[in-house]
Amino acid sequence: MYFSEFKQLAMAVSDAPAAVRSEFAVAAVSEMVLAFDSAADRARQDVRDRAPGRSPARWAAAVDGYAANLVAILNKLTADTPIDISIGAENDVSLNIDGTPVMVSFPQTLQQAEFEQRVIQRFCSYYQCEELIADYRVVHPSPPIDASTPRWSFSEKAGPVCATDDGLIFQFQDTLMLAQKRQACERIVAELNALALTIAENRAAGVAIDWGGLSIHSLPGENQHQVELDGAGGYIRMSLPALAASKRLFELVRPWLAAKVKGNSIRQVVVNADRLMASVINSTL
Repeated sequence: MYFSEFKQLAMAVSDAPAAVRSEFAVAAVSEMVLAFDSAADRARQDVRDRAPGRSPARWAAAVDGYAANLVAILNKLTADTPIDISIGAENDVSLNIDGTPVMVSFPQTLQQAEFEQRVIQRFCSYYQCEELIADYRVVHPSPPIDASTPRWSFSEKAGPVCATDDGLIFQFQDTLMLAQKRQACERIVAELNALALTIAENRAAGVAIDWGGLSIHSLPGENQHQVELDGAGGYIRMSLPALAASKRLFELVRPWLAAKVKGNSIRQVVVNADRLMASVINSTL
């Protein structure tokens, strides 16, 4: 019978010392908390978008409650906590944490392979998994992403232009509020560079990226934003206020972002940057 890397890891760790089993439980439950938090966020977004079907508000509340229970379990975990790890008849992984059963599961909006890879990556950052998983391949860091710095040029024909050496070109209509436009362009470019680096790290870890479906959502009550990576629940969280306030611009530069992450070169011209960056130009993000 074939067992995935995650099932191999679970079986190997099931006979390991208590401290190792505790680390596996921390990795698995921590990723479950993140996955269910993401599912609840998506449900709340459905409420705002008035998506049809089941009650997203009720679903979000239920998921929040389950995630809170998982957090309570995590907070009580120590290296000496009694933990049993077992593989069920359906090839599923179960934990028994000091008498509390926990099925290692995830919302259906998250890809199984992605979820399992996140648990493996978290656990294997502390342990030599080559000894635990057959044919285990160490995930090497992604190639460094060089930060692109914007520079300005002016002409009567094109107007003010904010451009980077790696192909981003933002064309503005005039020099009105030029200082604010400079700041807005610098913010946009800086956030795109930071996002490219984070996506590259996830891609190197095996996470699939749907470049045409990348989207940014604000998280209520938080300073961070959620970037949907694959349209199936995969996401990253980071602070991207300028991009979140310029969603149409973000959609337009996704081809450049994909090329940047893959180490390719592309020239991306964005016209009407005044309008696309208006929220950033006129605010103090």
